[in-house]
Amino acid sequence: MSVGFKVRNLVFQSGERFPVLLDEETGMPLFEPTLFVLTELRSLNRASATLLQATRAVMVALQIFEHLGVDLSARFDDGRVLEVGEIEALVRLCGLTQEALDRLSVTQVVAPRPPKVASLENARQRFRKADEHATVSADSAAIRLMYIRDYIAWLARRRLLSLNHRHPTYQPLLASSQLVINGLSERVPSPRGRNAVGQRQAMTKVEVERMFQVIDPASPENPWKNEHARVRNQLIIWWLQSLGLRKGELLTIRLNDIDLRSNQVLIARRADDPTETRRDAPNTKTKDRQLALGDHLANLTRAYILGARKKVRNAKRSPYLILATGTGRPLTLGAVNKLFVELRTKVPGLPEELSPHTLRHNWNDDFSKLMDQRKVGPDEEERLRKQQMGWSDNSKMAGVYTQRHVQRKSDEASLTLQDRMHPKRKDKP
Repeated sequence: MSVGFKVRNLVFQSGERFPVLLDEETGMPLFEPTLFVLTELRSLNRASATLLQATRAVMVALQIFEHLGVDLSARFDDGRVLEVGEIEALVRLCGLTQEALDRLSVTQVVAPRPPKVASLENARQRFRKADEHATVSADSAAIRLMYIRDYIAWLARRRLLSLNHRHPTYQPLLASSQLVINGLSERVPSPRGRNAVGQRQAMTKVEVERMFQVIDPASPENPWKNEHARVRNQLIIWWLQSLGLRKGELLTIRLNDIDLRSNQVLIARRADDPTETRRDAPNTKTKDRQLALGDHLANLTRAYILGARKKVRNAKRSPYLILATGTGRPLTLGAVNKLFVELRTKVPGLPEELSPHTLRHNWNDDFSKLMDQRKVGPDEEERLRKQQMGWSDNSKMAGVYTQRHVQRKSDEASLTLQDRMHPKRKDKP
């Protein structure tokens, strides 16, 4: 949800999810954003999650353009797109959280429209306060900006194709659009570039122990009051920590995917499942795989199925393992995110950035340590990691999840070299 706009996932009879950007006041889909996603992304068989990501990026662009007082259609009529200062402002505001962007939109409603940004310095002055707002990750900002760039390029192409090449605005618009597209491309943040400091990493041993201490259903510090929520949330965290799953993968697991006789689970990819009732459908992003369950995780799962889950209303009607308290419906992605927000805000001693994906980093860090202990070669280690994570043979994702382990080994090597260069002197008798 945002101020002025909202994204809604339409569910077709086939089960396909198609996101549309709506005018919040009229409830009607916006024509050009819908056509952009339909022709540029859906036609290429992009995943529904990709379409949703692009639609939300376009929504961010429209909010920013409103705040800047930019009417692209009118600009195209004049044969221009954005000024340098506006490009700078767009890049900067792309890094704000949705809540911060909404605050800008509210200010826009009650305050006079700001003047057009004509220079880089003016942009910096006007948006100095925006830097104080919460920001999204560099990854998210980069993805937003790339989709916004592509949307602007698509709009400009549509307008150019409607004009005769001899039209007086054709050449100015062609040149201006190319300059803007190049300018945005040059300013796309580098998500994992030279600055690796501060990037998301695994939790420390103390933080992990603290987390498992408080999620015990019997713990007086457990942040959840409902008995089912306590048992279920403990199980969710153990599944994510033990197997390194994505939250979407966990939420798609059905009871018949789990074999508690052989202690195995099938992580199945069911894209566009017509039986899926959640509008923002969770999904397995990568390939199917069979994973082994340890005795502890299997016992927790069995106890949940036969105990707390069984007591939930309508539980027998749902094929999914993880259910919502009260309704018995399959738990949503938003509910899992909320679970982690409650955990990190109500429990001292946990990292501020704790999220479901943090536990995926935890698993990879523990896996790296185990491979070192067993002296497994790098090629075999990478093959085993890809199998567990569901990555393809050509995937380069392993490096994203091994930062803390690599940093620790690098520090150890550096200290060893320093000790050799500067040997400690023995005290004289």
